[in-house]
Amino acid sequence: MYIEMPAMKNEYQKVWDAPCPVVKVNEKQYRVYMLDEIGHPQDYGEVVEVLNDLDEDCVVEWFLNSPGGRLDSATMLLNAINKTKAKVIGKLSGMVASAATMLTLVFDEVEIAPYIEFMIHNYSGGLQGKGNELKAQQAFVDKETAKLFKEVYKDFLTPREIKKVIDGTDLWMSKEEIEKRLAKRNEGL
Repeated sequence: MYIEMPAMKNEYQKVWDAPCPVVKVNEKQYRVYMLDEIGHPQDYGEVVEVLNDLDEDCVVEWFLNSPGGRLDSATMLLNAINKTKAKVIGKLSGMVASAATMLTLVFDEVEIAPYIEFMIHNYSGGLQGKGNELKAQQAFVDKETAKLFKEVYKDFLTPREIKKVIDGTDLWMSKEEIEKRLAKRNEGL
């Protein structure tokens, strides 16, 4: 189900072969390493299973350095983080962009390394199929994504900023800006 701290070098290599390694430090502490694009949902089944099994006295350190990726996988992870009884601490460094920014906003605590590249934008992707199906899917995705953005970014972005993102503006933020917004949001909770 998860990988315990490796004792030998060849076991250590196996840990990092996983798309999103989960490392068991001890009975109450785990580490999740999301260090690439957010890929297919099946890449995160182990993470979801571990989060589902943890108690309130467990802690998960979630190392996040990702340019974003698939929205379906990101929402699966958002739901799992929201439902877990464990405390989840996000440790952000490097680039945290697109769908990865949404994860930031569901962590119980967030630690941000200097020189972070944090970017929120509207979704990107592609469609394939018959014309009528494309129109229906596009209308559905636009509506549902707008609803998701309004919920996830509420109290972190202003309503005007959320609208700008939905309309196509990219928002870049520094460590100081993120910390200021998270503090203001947490005051209101």
